[in-house]
Amino acid sequence: MPDFVWIQEVVFPLIGMGMGTLFLVGLYRTVNRALDRRHEARVQKAGGLLPDAVHHLEDRIAVLESQTERLQELEERLDFAERMLAQHRQEPLIGDH
Repeated sequence: MPDFVWIQEVVFPLIGMGMGTLFLVGLYRTVNRALDRRHEARVQKAGGLLPDAVHHLEDRIAVLESQTERLQELEERLDFAERMLAQHRQEPLIGDH
């Protein structure tokens, strides 16, 4: 195959794909920066709303953690009650000999 055919069929397409990739990376960065600026503007415009939401979520987490502790305590009590019932069933009755 002559060199000019190889250049036209292999090298030029590779160069084109590389340039297309660079273009898409640049486009991605530009769009990403624009979205970041938009997000920052919304956060600044919201002002105190974001910290209030964080405090609300922290309060909810504290409530859930306390409920988890309560659930563990109830599980321990249930296990104890089950063991007591199992011991009671294993004890022979007075008339059963």
